[in-house]
Amino acid sequence: MTQRRNYRHVLSMLVQLIHNPASGTHHELRLGVLAQAFEACGAKVVMGITEIDGSMKLAHDSDLVCVSGGDGTLRLVIAAMQKSELKTPICIFPAGTVNLVAREIGYASEPEQFAGEVMRGYLAGAEARLKEPVAGTNHGPFAACLSAGPDGVAVANHSPQLKKKIGRSAYAWSFAKLFARWPRQKFALDVTVSDGSKNSLFCEAFYIAKGRYFAGPWSLTPEAGLGDDHFHLITLSRASRWHFLRFMLSVARGKDPENLPFARPCRARAVTIKNPPESINIDFFQEDGDTMVVAPQQIVMTGHVIEYCLPRNL
Repeated sequence: MTQRRNYRHVLSMLVQLIHNPASGTHHELRLGVLAQAFEACGAKVVMGITEIDGSMKLAHDSDLVCVSGGDGTLRLVIAAMQKSELKTPICIFPAGTVNLVAREIGYASEPEQFAGEVMRGYLAGAEARLKEPVAGTNHGPFAACLSAGPDGVAVANHSPQLKKKIGRSAYAWSFAKLFARWPRQKFALDVTVSDGSKNSLFCEAFYIAKGRYFAGPWSLTPEAGLGDDHFHLITLSRASRWHFLRFMLSVARGKDPENLPFARPCRARAVTIKNPPESINIDFFQEDGDTMVVAPQQIVMTGHVIEYCLPRNL
């Protein structure tokens, strides 16, 4: 009864539910159940979609933006909110292939439970908010991670049809096929460390973690997490088959990569890629599990902050 009385205070609350209809994991029926779950909590729901070019119509009078999708869809919403200077709190219903941000925050995957926990978090106000300084490239923000290495090539060459059938395992199959012809790329980086000092680094792969997770339940470094005003950079001086496998096995086993002689981690606020753009294979880059259309020249803390509405259990 107490829960129902609390919900009466949000009868005028407007939730914009944004989804990506082109996503391979999009499910119209489940989206409808989620909308009904919010309405059962007393909120009014208005739908929104992401277009092919990433644009979307944001409801500027909304009290809460709910992103139904994975980290790629979340990235598009963050970019649109940043462009329009919308400060509305966000929540993420984990409906993508990989849901790194939703996993870290702890959102439920069942619509009714998700809506109830988010609404209780919304009613709790500032104490149930996570302020997240946003990182991005010169082409736009990213939500959880960015990398340049052989795994990016695997993302670029995966089969969308296979992904619909077996989910993220399609990336593993694409990666396995790389062993016949292993890709290599050299990068020259200028790095601004979190304390303001600067370093020049040369590597064959690099990884940037804004959140705790990377490619699923694994962490690139135990220190990474949402809410930090910096990102974690890991460079691999060599990324041969053997070196890369050692790095991935270390990550899979929960080991800190700083123990590997060819890996160098640091906390950073900016990275500039000094390579001429024409010398870089765009297939090496991925952000939030998606191939990048244009190779970035800079990765920086943008100065923009978003607020995640945290779930509250009974």
